[in-house]
Amino acid sequence: MAKIKKKQNLIYISLVVIVAAIIGGSWFYSHHTREVSNSYAVSETATLSSGARVYNSLSAIQRANLPDRALVKVNRYYLTSNDNDDTYARINYNGKNYFVRATDIELKMNNEINSYLTQSGLPHAKITKQISSIFEQRGYSTSSGNPRGVVIHDTGNENSTISSEVSYMKQNYSSTRVFVHTFIDNQQIINIADTKYMAEGAGPYANPYFVQFEMPHEYTAASFANQLGNAAYYTAYILKQNNLPVTKGTKDGGGTVWTHAMISSYLGGTDHEDPISYWSTSARKLFGTTYNINNFVELVQAYYNQM
Repeated sequence: MAKIKKKQNLIYISLVVIVAAIIGGSWFYSHHTREVSNSYAVSETATLSSGARVYNSLSAIQRANLPDRALVKVNRYYLTSNDNDDTYARINYNGKNYFVRATDIELKMNNEINSYLTQSGLPHAKITKQISSIFEQRGYSTSSGNPRGVVIHDTGNENSTISSEVSYMKQNYSSTRVFVHTFIDNQQIINIADTKYMAEGAGPYANPYFVQFEMPHEYTAASFANQLGNAAYYTAYILKQNNLPVTKGTKDGGGTVWTHAMISSYLGGTDHEDPISYWSTSARKLFGTTYNINNFVELVQAYYNQM
């Protein structure tokens, strides 16, 4: 009888061990496997942060040892739907690919203004919500009901302020039926319309799909750079919030970061060319350099990587 009981105990213990192993294995797997929801190719140079955790693959937990502050090439980003929705970068070092959280890399900038902001620690203002009830609320025309990108405008008005631009848009909406979600200057990011609903600032082929913001003009090097930083942060915030990649708009309608000028050229329904002249003229006068959508996308990615 004692032998039978002992045998039953052994079976019971064995079952407990097996169940624990299964549960433990499932927990271990779920906590160390990154479920990729999206990925996109890039060509960037970056420096690893001190103490960066580098992995041999996205699914394995095996760590790789790379030199501290190593200079690496970034060739792809992966958006994950678990692990706190972290973004991972695929990096290449000495001809071999590795993976690292995007928060653990610092991008090398190709533009003087972007470098200025990077050296300043990528500063940005907080988003201030001043949602107005006067704007019509219509849902996006996407299958998910969420925006699929961001459109950048500049106001085109000289010597106006962010407060005067916001007031003008609100006061004239009943007649113009034009509005954007947000205004951004060198110190403020003011969200005046709910981004859960479409705006009406970029024509019929863009309005149902994009969050839109306006940039009043700035006139000093620091204020122009800081405005670009705020704009890039806001763009990154919207993309991250909707689990979207950082990709430039394309002729076939793809991509997530658009200027109003690109909407005119690629999608139609509008003829505006902003913010091309504002960016290029200000960059030349204030920094002696150029600035275009490629530079802005690079800056957006830098802010995105911090999130």
